[in-house]
Amino acid sequence: MQIIEQFTQGKAGTNDLNEDRIAIGPNFIAVLDGATSRAGHTLRGLSNGMFAAKVVGDALEHLPKDIDARAAIDSLTATLLAETRAAAKEEGRELTEVWSFPAAALLVYSVARREIWRVADSTFVIDGRANCKTFPQERTWCELRRAYLCAELARGKNEEQLRDHDPTWDVLTPLIANFKVFANYDGPYGYGVINGSTIPDVHVEVYPAAHATEIIFASDGYPEVESTHAATEKYLLQLVKDDPLMYNLQPQVKGVKRGHVSFDDRTYLRFKPV
Repeated sequence: MQIIEQFTQGKAGTNDLNEDRIAIGPNFIAVLDGATSRAGHTLRGLSNGMFAAKVVGDALEHLPKDIDARAAIDSLTATLLAETRAAAKEEGRELTEVWSFPAAALLVYSVARREIWRVADSTFVIDGRANCKTFPQERTWCELRRAYLCAELARGKNEEQLRDHDPTWDVLTPLIANFKVFANYDGPYGYGVINGSTIPDVHVEVYPAAHATEIIFASDGYPEVESTHAATEKYLLQLVKDDPLMYNLQPQVKGVKRGHVSFDDRTYLRFKPV
Protein backbone atom coordinates (compact mmCIF):
# COMPACT_ATOMS: atom_id res chain seq x y z
CA MET A 1 0.00 0.00 0.00
CA GLN A 2 1.02 3.58 -0.55
CA ILE A 3 -0.48 6.45 1.42
CA ILE A 4 -0.62 9.43 -0.94
CA GLU A 5 -2.05 11.99 1.48
CA GLN A 6 -3.84 12.04 4.79
CA PHE A 7 -5.44 14.77 6.84
CA THR A 8 -7.66 14.97 9.89
CA GLN A 9 -8.68 18.02 11.90
CA GLY A 10 -11.31 18.91 14.45
CA LYS A 11 -13.90 21.59 13.70
CA ALA A 12 -12.16 23.99 16.09
CA GLY A 13 -8.99 23.86 13.95
CA THR A 14 -7.05 21.55 16.29
CA ASN A 15 -7.00 17.82 16.99
CA ASP A 16 -7.32 17.79 20.77
CA LEU A 17 -11.12 17.40 20.51
CA ASN A 18 -11.21 15.73 17.10
CA GLU A 19 -13.70 12.83 17.05
CA ASP A 20 -12.44 11.59 13.67
CA ARG A 21 -9.56 9.14 13.54
CA ILE A 22 -7.33 7.52 10.91
CA ALA A 23 -6.12 3.98 11.56
CA ILE A 24 -3.38 2.62 9.29
CA GLY A 25 -1.87 -0.81 9.77
CA PRO A 26 -0.39 -3.57 7.62
CA ASN A 27 -3.77 -5.32 7.27
CA PHE A 28 -6.39 -2.58 7.47
CA ILE A 29 -6.79 1.08 6.60
CA ALA A 30 -9.69 2.89 8.22
CA VAL A 31 -11.38 6.21 8.78
CA LEU A 32 -13.55 6.42 11.88
CA ASP A 33 -16.00 9.20 12.64
CA GLY A 34 -17.04 9.29 16.29
CA ALA A 35 -20.62 10.38 16.89
CA THR A 36 -20.88 13.66 18.78
CA SER A 37 -22.86 13.56 22.01
CA ARG A 38 -25.02 16.68 21.88
CA ALA A 39 -25.48 16.26 25.64
CA GLY A 40 -21.69 16.40 26.13
CA HIS A 41 -21.25 12.89 27.56
CA THR A 42 -17.72 11.62 28.21
CA LEU A 43 -15.89 8.43 29.21
CA ARG A 44 -12.33 8.22 30.54
CA GLY A 45 -11.96 11.93 29.98
CA LEU A 46 -12.81 11.68 26.28
CA SER A 47 -15.96 12.75 24.51
CA ASN A 48 -18.17 9.80 23.55
CA GLY A 49 -17.16 10.20 19.91
CA MET A 50 -13.43 10.26 20.68
CA PHE A 51 -13.81 7.27 22.98
CA ALA A 52 -15.60 5.17 20.34
CA ALA A 53 -13.20 6.11 17.53
CA LYS A 54 -10.15 5.32 19.67
CA VAL A 55 -11.45 1.96 20.93
CA VAL A 56 -12.51 0.79 17.47
CA GLY A 57 -9.36 2.10 15.79
CA ASP A 58 -7.11 0.35 18.30
CA ALA A 59 -9.13 -2.88 18.05
CA LEU A 60 -8.63 -3.00 14.26
CA GLU A 61 -4.93 -3.64 14.79
CA HIS A 62 -5.67 -6.93 16.55
CA LEU A 63 -8.05 -8.45 14.00
CA PRO A 64 -6.85 -11.46 11.95
CA LYS A 65 -5.70 -10.18 8.58
CA ASP A 66 -8.03 -12.46 6.58
CA ILE A 67 -11.16 -11.93 8.70
CA ASP A 68 -14.35 -11.24 6.75
CA ALA A 69 -16.47 -8.12 7.15
CA ARG A 70 -19.24 -9.68 9.21
CA ALA A 71 -16.85 -11.26 11.71
CA ALA A 72 -14.70 -8.12 11.89
CA ILE A 73 -17.61 -5.82 12.61
CA ASP A 74 -19.03 -8.21 15.21
CA SER A 75 -15.62 -8.28 16.92
CA LEU A 76 -15.26 -4.48 16.87
CA THR A 77 -18.80 -4.13 18.21
CA ALA A 78 -18.10 -6.55 21.07
CA THR A 79 -14.86 -4.75 21.95
CA LEU A 80 -16.56 -1.34 22.03
CA LEU A 81 -19.38 -2.68 24.20
CA ALA A 82 -16.96 -4.24 26.66
CA GLU A 83 -14.80 -1.12 26.88
CA THR A 84 -17.84 1.12 27.27
CA ARG A 85 -19.19 -0.94 30.14
CA ALA A 86 -15.78 -1.14 31.79
CA ALA A 87 -15.23 2.63 31.52
CA ALA A 88 -18.70 3.37 32.88
CA LYS A 89 -18.11 1.00 35.80
CA GLU A 90 -14.81 2.74 36.59
CA GLU A 91 -16.76 6.00 36.91
CA GLY A 92 -19.57 4.49 38.96
CA ARG A 93 -22.10 4.85 36.17
CA GLU A 94 -24.58 2.43 34.67
CA LEU A 95 -25.47 2.83 31.00
CA THR A 96 -28.75 1.17 30.08
CA GLU A 97 -29.80 2.34 26.60
CA VAL A 98 -27.33 0.92 24.10
CA TRP A 99 -28.31 3.41 21.39
CA SER A 100 -26.98 6.19 23.63
CA PHE A 101 -23.59 4.47 24.06
CA PRO A 102 -20.43 5.89 22.39
CA ALA A 103 -20.69 5.28 18.65
CA ALA A 104 -18.70 5.67 15.46
CA ALA A 105 -19.08 5.42 11.72
CA LEU A 106 -16.66 2.93 10.16
CA LEU A 107 -14.95 2.81 6.77
CA VAL A 108 -12.31 0.09 6.29
CA TYR A 109 -10.13 -1.27 3.52
CA SER A 110 -9.10 -4.90 4.01
CA VAL A 111 -5.71 -5.54 2.42
CA ALA A 112 -6.08 -9.32 2.35
CA ARG A 113 -9.60 -9.33 0.94
CA ARG A 114 -9.22 -6.18 -1.16
CA GLU A 115 -12.62 -5.04 0.00
CA ILE A 116 -14.11 -1.86 1.42
CA TRP A 117 -16.40 -2.21 4.42
CA ARG A 118 -18.76 0.52 5.55
CA VAL A 119 -21.07 1.00 8.49
CA ALA A 120 -22.87 4.37 8.57
CA ASP A 121 -22.33 7.35 6.28
CA SER A 122 -18.70 8.06 5.37
CA THR A 123 -17.74 8.51 1.70
CA PHE A 124 -15.32 6.50 -0.38
CA VAL A 125 -14.07 7.03 -3.93
CA ILE A 126 -12.66 4.27 -6.16
CA ASP A 127 -10.74 5.55 -9.18
CA GLY A 128 -12.79 8.72 -9.40
CA ARG A 129 -16.20 7.16 -8.72
CA ALA A 130 -17.68 8.38 -5.44
CA ASN A 131 -19.97 6.33 -3.22
CA CYS A 132 -21.81 8.60 -0.79
CA LYS A 133 -24.47 7.76 1.77
CA THR A 134 -26.83 9.84 3.87
CA PHE A 135 -29.54 8.93 6.34
CA PRO A 136 -33.10 10.03 5.43
CA GLN A 137 -33.76 11.38 8.93
CA GLU A 138 -30.63 13.52 8.81
CA ARG A 139 -31.80 15.16 5.59
CA THR A 140 -35.09 15.88 7.37
CA TRP A 141 -33.27 17.44 10.34
CA CYS A 142 -31.24 19.64 7.99
CA GLU A 143 -34.36 20.87 6.20
CA LEU A 144 -36.14 21.44 9.52
CA ARG A 145 -33.19 23.45 10.76
CA ARG A 146 -33.13 25.46 7.54
CA ALA A 147 -36.86 26.21 7.78
CA TYR A 148 -36.52 27.27 11.42
CA LEU A 149 -33.61 29.62 10.64
CA CYS A 150 -35.47 31.09 7.67
CA ALA A 151 -38.43 31.74 9.97
CA GLU A 152 -36.15 33.60 12.36
CA LEU A 153 -34.75 35.65 9.47
CA ALA A 154 -38.30 36.47 8.37
CA ARG A 155 -38.98 37.77 11.90
CA GLY A 156 -36.14 40.24 11.52
CA LYS A 157 -33.06 38.53 12.92
CA ASN A 158 -29.88 38.45 10.83
CA GLU A 159 -27.46 35.63 10.10
CA GLU A 160 -24.82 36.97 12.47
CA GLN A 161 -27.26 36.90 15.39
CA LEU A 162 -28.33 33.36 14.54
CA ARG A 163 -24.75 32.23 14.26
CA ASP A 164 -24.00 33.53 17.75
CA HIS A 165 -27.14 32.00 19.24
CA ASP A 166 -28.38 29.18 17.00
CA PRO A 167 -31.89 28.40 18.30
CA THR A 168 -32.10 25.14 16.37
CA TRP A 169 -29.66 23.37 18.70
CA ASP A 170 -32.26 23.13 21.46
CA VAL A 171 -34.98 22.26 18.95
CA LEU A 172 -33.09 19.41 17.28
CA THR A 173 -31.27 17.89 20.25
CA PRO A 174 -34.28 16.06 21.77
CA LEU A 175 -35.43 14.90 18.32
CA ILE A 176 -32.02 13.47 17.45
CA ALA A 177 -31.75 11.81 20.87
CA ASN A 178 -35.18 10.22 20.47
CA PHE A 179 -34.38 8.90 17.00
CA LYS A 180 -31.23 7.11 18.20
CA VAL A 181 -33.56 4.21 18.88
CA PHE A 182 -33.22 3.51 15.15
CA ALA A 183 -29.47 2.82 15.49
CA ASN A 184 -28.91 -0.72 14.15
CA TYR A 185 -32.64 -1.14 13.69
CA ASP A 186 -33.70 -3.44 10.85
CA GLY A 187 -36.75 -1.51 9.73
CA PRO A 188 -37.97 1.91 8.60
CA TYR A 189 -35.58 4.72 9.56
CA GLY A 190 -32.98 2.19 10.69
CA TYR A 191 -29.30 2.95 10.18
CA GLY A 192 -26.02 1.27 11.02
CA VAL A 193 -23.37 2.43 13.46
CA ILE A 194 -20.73 0.81 15.67
CA ASN A 195 -22.18 1.35 19.16
CA GLY A 196 -22.04 -2.01 20.92
CA SER A 197 -25.34 -3.37 19.65
CA THR A 198 -25.66 -6.05 16.97
CA ILE A 199 -25.58 -4.55 13.49
CA PRO A 200 -28.08 -6.13 11.06
CA ASP A 201 -26.65 -7.40 7.78
CA VAL A 202 -28.55 -4.71 5.88
CA HIS A 203 -26.33 -2.07 7.50
CA VAL A 204 -23.03 -3.85 6.78
CA GLU A 205 -21.85 -2.82 3.32
CA VAL A 206 -19.11 -4.72 1.49
CA TYR A 207 -17.66 -3.49 -1.81
CA PRO A 208 -15.08 -5.31 -3.96
CA ALA A 209 -11.99 -3.20 -4.61
CA ALA A 210 -9.59 -5.65 -6.27
CA HIS A 211 -9.66 -3.52 -9.41
CA ALA A 212 -8.92 -0.26 -7.60
CA THR A 213 -5.74 1.66 -8.37
CA GLU A 214 -6.58 4.56 -6.04
CA ILE A 215 -9.01 4.89 -3.13
CA ILE A 216 -10.16 7.91 -1.15
CA PHE A 217 -11.83 7.72 2.27
CA ALA A 218 -13.52 10.78 3.79
CA SER A 219 -15.70 11.44 6.81
CA ASP A 220 -18.93 13.39 6.44
CA GLY A 221 -17.20 16.59 7.53
CA TYR A 222 -16.53 17.02 3.82
CA PRO A 223 -19.81 17.72 1.96
CA GLU A 224 -18.00 17.09 -1.34
CA VAL A 225 -15.00 14.83 -1.88
CA GLU A 226 -12.66 15.79 -4.71
CA SER A 227 -9.71 13.97 -6.29
CA THR A 228 -7.17 15.65 -4.00
CA HIS A 229 -7.25 16.91 -0.45
CA ALA A 230 -6.39 20.44 -1.59
CA ALA A 231 -9.41 20.56 -3.90
CA THR A 232 -11.66 19.02 -1.25
CA GLU A 233 -10.49 21.52 1.36
CA LYS A 234 -10.85 24.43 -1.06
CA TYR A 235 -14.48 23.51 -1.72
CA LEU A 236 -15.25 23.23 1.99
CA LEU A 237 -13.57 26.50 2.92
CA GLN A 238 -15.45 28.36 0.21
CA LEU A 239 -18.70 26.81 1.39
CA VAL A 240 -17.99 27.81 4.99
CA LYS A 241 -17.11 31.34 3.89
CA ASP A 242 -20.28 31.73 1.80
CA ASP A 243 -22.65 30.07 4.28
CA PRO A 244 -21.19 29.86 7.81
CA LEU A 245 -24.62 29.04 9.25
CA MET A 246 -24.60 25.98 6.96
CA TYR A 247 -28.32 26.28 6.25
CA ASN A 248 -28.58 27.57 2.71
CA LEU A 249 -26.17 26.01 0.20
CA GLN A 250 -25.71 22.49 1.60
CA PRO A 251 -27.78 22.39 4.81
CA GLN A 252 -26.26 20.68 7.85
CA VAL A 253 -27.52 19.97 11.38
CA LYS A 254 -25.20 22.65 12.77
CA GLY A 255 -23.31 25.68 11.62
CA VAL A 256 -19.77 26.96 12.11
CA LYS A 257 -19.24 28.38 15.60
CA ARG A 258 -17.26 31.55 16.09
CA GLY A 259 -13.55 30.73 16.18
CA HIS A 260 -14.06 27.37 14.49
CA VAL A 261 -12.84 26.51 11.01
CA SER A 262 -15.71 24.24 9.99
CA PHE A 263 -19.06 22.79 11.05
CA ASP A 264 -17.71 19.29 11.75
CA ASP A 265 -14.52 17.31 12.25
CA ARG A 266 -13.17 16.16 8.91
CA THR A 267 -10.84 13.49 7.56
CA TYR A 268 -9.40 12.77 4.13
CA LEU A 269 -7.25 9.77 3.25
CA ARG A 270 -6.02 8.92 -0.27
CA PHE A 271 -4.02 5.77 -0.98
CA LYS A 272 -2.98 3.21 -3.56
CA PRO A 273 -4.07 -0.24 -2.37
CA VAL A 274 -1.40 -2.13 -4.32
